[in-house]
Amino acid sequence: MSLLLGMSFSASKAFADSSQKIGVVDYGRIFQMMPETKAADQSLQTMKSQSSAELAKLQSAFQNAVQAYQKGGKPNAAKEKELRAQQENLQKTAMEKQSLLAQKEQALIAPIRQKIDTAVAMIAKKDGFSMIFDKSARVYGDDQSDITYKVLDQLKIK
Repeated sequence: MSLLLGMSFSASKAFADSSQKIGVVDYGRIFQMMPETKAADQSLQTMKSQSSAELAKLQSAFQNAVQAYQKGGKPNAAKEKELRAQQENLQKTAMEKQSLLAQKEQALIAPIRQKIDTAVAMIAKKDGFSMIFDKSARVYGDDQSDITYKVLDQLKIK
């Protein structure tokens, strides 16, 4: 009997030792509240506007060239080749601009995410959490597991 009691006590102690403190954080909310996010968004919007304006000029020039060719009435292989090249250049430029915007976005977002991740890790370690999940993935949890406001305080965001 004492052997059985000893085994059940050891099993319950092992289970208690393996319990983990799990928390959640509203990462999206913190990200949106970061002053750096607003500056990054403004920078991206400026870059998007400039890209759109440049692409609109190229598109307009291409359309004008197509209309001028169509008004000419007679087929011209050299002119058609030139128009295809102009269209390919327009598409290539649009793809390059899109790629540059994506790279710029990643370059602007990476340091913001790093700053949030560092603050989350500091709070998690300080408060003894073994895991932190994004709040949007939580199905159930008490409010005590939410460290969002602690992270906002750590980042000095009101």
